[in-house]
Amino acid sequence: MSWLYPPIEKVIDEAGNKYILCSIVSKRAKELLLNKPEFFKNHQRVKPIEFASKEFYEGLYFVSKQSKD
Repeated sequence: MSWLYPPIEKVIDEAGNKYILCSIVSKRAKELLLNKPEFFKNHQRVKPIEFASKEFYEGLYFVSKQSKD
């Protein structure tokens, strides 16, 4: 995996902006490291941030906008 897939421009568009993308993907990468440490230990070429960005691009999780009401 690399930043060639998913295309970074499409991932940013899906998130709304770079800040939101950075926040949600980094949070998901931390979750992955906590929940699947053996996977990343056994697959050292797979980076958690790349894995999380691919999941986001594929729609496995999404940005939920909350109203201030």
